[in-house]
Amino acid sequence: MRTSTSPARGRAWVLWPVVAGATWLSSIFWVGTQIGLDGVAVGLPLSALVTCAVAGAFLWLGRRQHGRPRHLTVSAFVWGASIAAFCSLWSQQGLQALVDTTVGTEFGAWFRPLVITPVTEEVFKGLFLVWLLARRRDQFAALPTGLLDGIVYAGLVGAGFSFTENVLYFGRAVTTFTGSDTSDVNAVALLGASLILRAVLVPFFHPLMVALFGLGVAAAAHRPGRGARTGLVAGGLAVAIVLHGVWDWAGLAGDDPLLIYKIYGAVMVPVFLAMLVLALVLRRRERARA
Repeated sequence: MRTSTSPARGRAWVLWPVVAGATWLSSIFWVGTQIGLDGVAVGLPLSALVTCAVAGAFLWLGRRQHGRPRHLTVSAFVWGASIAAFCSLWSQQGLQALVDTTVGTEFGAWFRPLVITPVTEEVFKGLFLVWLLARRRDQFAALPTGLLDGIVYAGLVGAGFSFTENVLYFGRAVTTFTGSDTSDVNAVALLGASLILRAVLVPFFHPLMVALFGLGVAAAAHRPGRGARTGLVAGGLAVAIVLHGVWDWAGLAGDDPLLIYKIYGAVMVPVFLAMLVLALVLRRRERARA
């Protein structure tokens, strides 16, 4: 954001870190109620370690001669880790309770991961990009720089979201293992599979989903008509929600325990590679123009 003497702008910058800190701590407190303080103590550093690699990749991708505003890159990460995670968590809890009481818990057990989780998470993560489009449209002003900006800001939002979420998953995996017979081969295998899944296979999952939305937002910044801009934003969001839902469906559907890995190889890997190639091409063109 540009420097301003406006009292309202000044109050916003004072309030922003307070709200972000409070929402992040609230989310971590909820995680603690699920896995205990020991789980948080283990999950937090493990999640931070993985997140540093993911966020570092997007920061490297976004490097250019004049740089992006540092406060916006930091705010993107913080938004994902704090407000997006907090709002997703509690909206999911509320909507789950509503569905359970009106339709039934059996339906709700499927409806949450297939619909509630993808919609709430992608919407709340993507709101930062919508704000950029509305208030800092200049960030997407030039091509190909604008498209790369959409990927970088979106990736940092997703990295922040993953940071908070993975505290739960890493902590739960370790505490489940330590609470079982640690000499049991099945327990060791489950721990290994959980850590590999979270640290190797899907660390870029949330950044990738938001990046798809980010491309739609960046492309919308170059369209003069409101209808075209709305269509591109909605299209990017829809793609992210659908892919997120497919991934969650793969983890739930059928009796095939390998289905999630099949979806990973057949859908997620090609999408990731396509996004990676696009980002590298955009980065090369940007450097050539610098």
